Amino acid sequence: MTRSIALSVALSLAFATSPVHADDRSDAEALFRIGAAAYKNGNFKAAALNFDRAYELFKAPEIAFSAAQAHRLQYQADAQPGHVKRAIELFEIYVAAVPEGGKRKDALAHLGRLRDLLRDLEAKGEQVVIVPVKDTPSIYVSVALEHALVTVDGKAAERYTALEVTPGDHVVGVSAEGYEPIERKVAVTKGQAIVPIELVPKPAQVSIKTAAEARILVDGRPVRGGATLSIPAGPRLLTVYARGRVPVTRELELKPGEQRALELPLRTTTRRRAVPWVWIGGGVLFASTLTTSIIALRADGAATDLRDAADPIDRDATERYEDQRRRRDSFRTASYVLGTATLVTAATALWLYYFDNPSSDDLARPTERSSPGLSPMVSGDTVGLSYGGGF
Repeated sequence: MTRSIALSVALSLAFATSPVHADDRSDAEALFRIGAAAYKNGNFKAAALNFDRAYELFKAPEIAFSAAQAHRLQYQADAQPGHVKRAIELFEIYVAAVPEGGKRKDALAHLGRLRDLLRDLEAKGEQVVIVPVKDTPSIYVSVALEHALVTVDGKAAERYTALEVTPGDHVVGVSAEGYEPIERKVAVTKGQAIVPIELVPKPAQVSIKTAAEARILVDGRPVRGGATLSIPAGPRLLTVYARGRVPVTRELELKPGEQRALELPLRTTTRRRAVPWVWIGGGVLFASTLTTSIIALRADGAATDLRDAADPIDRDATERYEDQRRRRDSFRTASYVLGTATLVTAATALWLYYFDNPSSDDLARPTERSSPGLSPMVSGDTVGLSYGGGF
């Protein structure tokens, strides 16, 4: 199972202070990643060649360990003794450079077994030599994608296979479905020219059918676009949300250049569904306020009429006058209470409508990703490619 290995601080510092040319560091990084992909797929011969070349460009002990592992496993595949000797050399380099910690214990354990194996091979008369790379002018195109199409001067070439060429300039082309094609001019004088190529994936085209007012987040970041969005390939967290709607979050595994259509309807929230009922309640309260206000005004008018009818008024008229005043005061108080309730209800409806936004807890947060870099290490069936500012 593949897992990520924590970044080696020493390796990061080494890259930061290394006098190695920037192009060499870039090629070393590319070669390592391509080698790691080959290692993961069980192509240990290609992994060993890429790791060896990466180590030539940048002599990090972690790369030496990775190359040693590839040679060790390739011996199990083809029984070529040279892989045993090369693995021993590389494990010794790692042990000498890493006095403690890291993969030192694993390296020492492998060294013990490989040295015993080397003695047995030599005792049997096996010719244990590291097969050198041929000095014949050739081009070795290294690309991790299995479905990549490789050409040299327009002619098809195999991945991880050296193609003999004449000295001079040659054009290497690599293409694959869903990736931007690359052409590179390579000058060959003598020996083998290793050309590491990593294709850039095309973004996926994702069309989303949802509410017109919806907003979209990709990995927690807002994106804008028309009917179709260009989203980088890979695992993505897509969130669609809108005010008054229940947000929808989808985990997507987008392939390079993929075209995908999504239908993501947004359901109305409980708060938004409650707004019409709150408005209805507010309307009832408003009507009640008008009714009590009218009754209070009529009672006040009746009291005024009784007061102005005679001066002085008799006892019976006085009692009716006081009854109308009490009725006026009672319904006026009710109007104040109902009016206040009407305003509160209206404010509640407006608040429910305009402030019904999903909280940060409602929106799924993307997984944090580390910044670019490289911790080059493979061990057993484990391939590590953890980044943190190395190259």
